[in-house]
Amino acid sequence: MAKGPKVDKEELLQAGLRLMQKSGKPLKKAPSNGTAKIFSLPNGETVRARTCNDHIMIVIADQPHLDAKLNIEGTDWVMLTMPETPRTPGPVVVYLLPTEKLISDARQSHGAWLKTHPRTNGRNTTWNLWFEGEGHPWDGYAKKWEEYRIPGAASTSDIKTEGLSDTELKPNPSLLKDEIGLSRERIAKLAGVSVEAVRVSIDFAS
Repeated sequence: MAKGPKVDKEELLQAGLRLMQKSGKPLKKAPSNGTAKIFSLPNGETVRARTCNDHIMIVIADQPHLDAKLNIEGTDWVMLTMPETPRTPGPVVVYLLPTEKLISDARQSHGAWLKTHPRTNGRNTTWNLWFEGEGHPWDGYAKKWEEYRIPGAASTSDIKTEGLSDTELKPNPSLLKDEIGLSRERIAKLAGVSVEAVRVSIDFAS
């Protein structure tokens, strides 16, 4: 199946922050070095914000060893925001993961993967934990981390229309066509029908 267009990282982040706010865990931007997006909870605990267009937690190691330093270290929590449907604008899924738990799971799953003797040339520093699938130490994390999923709903579609000027909100044929196409696909999936069965009409006189 062909992958859809990627969702903008900033839109994913903002949708994640909105869901955290709704759930009673508002995040405040905190100082950080480099490009890391670090926030703080009301109790002072720190949160590293991560996004991914696919249902994967990607961890980067500084060397190809199980005791390597990982790029998720240094905060109390890691907030991961993903589109509910991979690479598709709309509803998001958000996890607030204890960093120590995430580090432990990443090392354990990567160690198990290495025991399968994969062809990595000994230089693999990208460790992937898959939310889908089952039966392997490195997949099935939607179920394994179910307790860390933030309840409620938030969508990147809401983020897109906020802060736009009246000029930007005027009909744009090209953008409108793309948005209608994406909307038809989402509606078709929810309704269990083909995309061709979905019709969208807009009354600009309203």
